Amino acid sequence: MLGVQLASRLLSHPMSTRGFIDSDAEQIYFECWGDSGEAVILGHGMGGSHAVWYQQVAFLASRYRVVTWDQRGFGRSTRIAGDIGPVPSVGDMACLFDHLEIDRGHVVGQSMGGWSALGFAIDHPDRTISLVLADTTAGIFTPQIRQTLGDYGQEIAEGPPPDQLPLGRHPAIGSQLLDEDPAHSFLYTQLGSLTEPPPPTVIIPLLMTTDHTDRAAQVEAPTLFVVGEHDPIFPPPLIESAAGFIGGSEVAVVENTGHSPYFERPARWNDIVAGFLRQSFP
Repeated sequence: MLGVQLASRLLSHPMSTRGFIDSDAEQIYFECWGDSGEAVILGHGMGGSHAVWYQQVAFLASRYRVVTWDQRGFGRSTRIAGDIGPVPSVGDMACLFDHLEIDRGHVVGQSMGGWSALGFAIDHPDRTISLVLADTTAGIFTPQIRQTLGDYGQEIAEGPPPDQLPLGRHPAIGSQLLDEDPAHSFLYTQLGSLTEPPPPTVIIPLLMTTDHTDRAAQVEAPTLFVVGEHDPIFPPPLIESAAGFIGGSEVAVVENTGHSPYFERPARWNDIVAGFLRQSFP
């Protein structure tokens, strides 16, 4: 039923444009759906690309102008100069806003994408209507957060690569989805296999050294943290501690999900985020 509903929405809202922008010698790929309403910019995590948001694009495009994009080295975006990670991504987002003539937008960042989303909201408060940080502490560090992320990085470095895991298994996907819908879980691994992104052993150190803790209180936009109930990377208590650094921020927990509720339980995630967006900009 959800698939039929999403397909109906998508057919009613054809893609406006897609292409590349030049940003600091790199080619950044984007897609823009819909041509009216406030803009919603969706930033993917370490295991994804613009393509992982298909369940959100189809849902949101009836009300918003929805933009998906690939961070440097991910999906179709280049990494010619080798300068990747959340710091240059903030500049890439600003270039994307300029290219698409977006004055202000709702900024969404999932996992790794939360680092650049929060960085953008801090550096460009006048261009940020609201901020959604999904499954991420977004560069806010407490000793426990730093320890947890460091332990995860070590576990990934010492463990088998994703293509050697059992069929459909991925660290970013909860085990319940694999049990209930193995085809959908397998789809996530396939989406991540379309290109060869920078490995976690490269990305995680960049995340560890990009620290927004001291500046998080500068965020002016309404902020929502969304997290899976069983997220093994950033469990709800860590998200709660990070949220305490941004005044007035809210936390929503998606039941029976792991690190990617937007993919695992899209209907619930979409309802939570859409309600927050309407509340932020009625």
